Amino acid sequence: MFAIIDSLPKRPLLVLVMAVLVWGSLASFLKFRASLPTPEIVENVRVEAQSVYSISITLTFDAQGDAFSPLALRVSLDGVEEPLYESNTTITAGVPILISPVAGIKVGVNELLVEVGSGSGFAAASQQQTANAIRVQVLANEEVIIEQTLWSEPGNTINGLIVLDVPENAAASASPTEHEGHQH
Repeated sequence: MFAIIDSLPKRPLLVLVMAVLVWGSLASFLKFRASLPTPEIVENVRVEAQSVYSISITLTFDAQGDAFSPLALRVSLDGVEEPLYESNTTITAGVPILISPVAGIKVGVNELLVEVGSGSGFAAASQQQTANAIRVQVLANEEVIIEQTLWSEPGNTINGLIVLDVPENAAASASPTEHEGHQH
């Protein structure tokens, strides 16, 4: 009997054994995976903020597009495709841009992405030795809640992220005793 085993070619037999082991391992893994419970899908439902929000942007330089992008200014909220504000025309330095009302701000963390084109080529950037800046103010019910300045190197574009953490809505979380004595 050992003579029959010794006469068989060993390499093809080894390959066949390894293939059966790999197939068996894969089949048992797929069977195990199918036996696991399906996870529950949990949606992150966020409540709309109750305040009236607006954004004021003031630039220290004239923002305009360049040869690569015509974009002068774009403001986006939470990565949504439709921006809150977008302009491809030149924006004059020192003149505030007011975006009001800002829809879509929710209770919790919100992110504002501000992109500003410098409109200068390499030659103009090498001649200009001043840094560019923009001031961004976020207002809730006409009161400044965030004021941040974004900077860039001379001639570079400004891309900045502003994090806005909106607390729970006051109207939803206030207890009845807090409203006693107030006339509405």
